[in-house]
Amino acid sequence: MKNILVPTDLSIRSLSYLHSLAEQHNEELNITLMHALKLPDSILDFWVFSRSPKHYALVSNEFREACEVMKNKYSGVINTLQVEFFYGTTTPALRNFLKAHEIHEIALPEGLRYQCPCNDSYNPDRLIKKCKLPVKHLKMTVQKQVITAATSISELLVEQH
Repeated sequence: MKNILVPTDLSIRSLSYLHSLAEQHNEELNITLMHALKLPDSILDFWVFSRSPKHYALVSNEFREACEVMKNKYSGVINTLQVEFFYGTTTPALRNFLKAHEIHEIALPEGLRYQCPCNDSYNPDRLIKKCKLPVKHLKMTVQKQVITAATSISELLVEQH
């Protein structure tokens, strides 16, 4: 069983890359959808910092349902599909995160327009490229016009080449 990390901006459109990932593997996968968040700049903010429920509120019900749809659609390949928050902006912090989650490989969506759902969110691509894990690039398997506007779960089920 392989543990794979996929960065996400917590949008349904970002899950469309899972089609490609599931089709590239024959073995069972544990997929961790990672959303990156910056730590507070102020020492006072950092002092009272906790893994705030406001960050967990970024994961919408629609996104949770879309994750279930993808997990059910590829039940033969996807063993687990979970969302985890990465707090930090440094390569060593990301390496610790990857080690703690026992990640074997990173799947990086090509051409994903990362849209930050909050001020603390950021695109972790530059950190991922510095990690010493194998990086597999995922291509979109559905039409681009569908994905740019993908906001519904039903659009995830439509796979067009």
